[in-house]
Amino acid sequence: MSTPGDDRAQKEARNAAMRETVDQLLDKFNQQTAQLREAQRAASELTAELSSPDGLVKVTVDAQGALADLTLAPTTFDRTRPEALARTIRDLVRRGMLQVKQEQAELFRPLTADLPDLAEFIEGAPSLAGLMPEIPDFLDPEREPEPAQDPESRPILRPATPPAPPAPKPVTRRPRPTTDDDEMPETWMTRGDR
Repeated sequence: MSTPGDDRAQKEARNAAMRETVDQLLDKFNQQTAQLREAQRAASELTAELSSPDGLVKVTVDAQGALADLTLAPTTFDRTRPEALARTIRDLVRRGMLQVKQEQAELFRPLTADLPDLAEFIEGAPSLAGLMPEIPDFLDPEREPEPAQDPESRPILRPATPPAPPAPKPVTRRPRPTTDDDEMPETWMTRGDR
């Protein structure tokens, strides 16, 4: 049989253990909040600089994935065609955007790795582990994006531009009825009145 003093000591011990757990959680929360602020600051300052293999085009993509700077070599227009240049710029910007997203993901990945689960602290509580989405890999390390192909290196039999759509079929018109010049035609405008 337990005495009232024993029950009180057990409750105080449980309360002290609970306070310690809450203090640890608050410390971890404050630490992760500071890490999150630092990761957000670093992510907002990320940029990616890429150049084309021939060195004619250089792009800088900002943290939002937008083109921040574009530099063309002085001989660019002598050495390439507008279509190839446009494709190269689009490809470099797309690759730069993916690179920035991947670097941002790497900044935030450590913050989500050590998140405690509710079931660890409260007995019988549901697990929330499945609710946190995984941070994806934007760049597959095994497969680097391929640069745009120069139109000069295309096979000869392949057309440079897609074929034009077929011409529309001519509209066949019915011949107009001929009327004598003396008679007025019966139309909705005259209602057959003369």
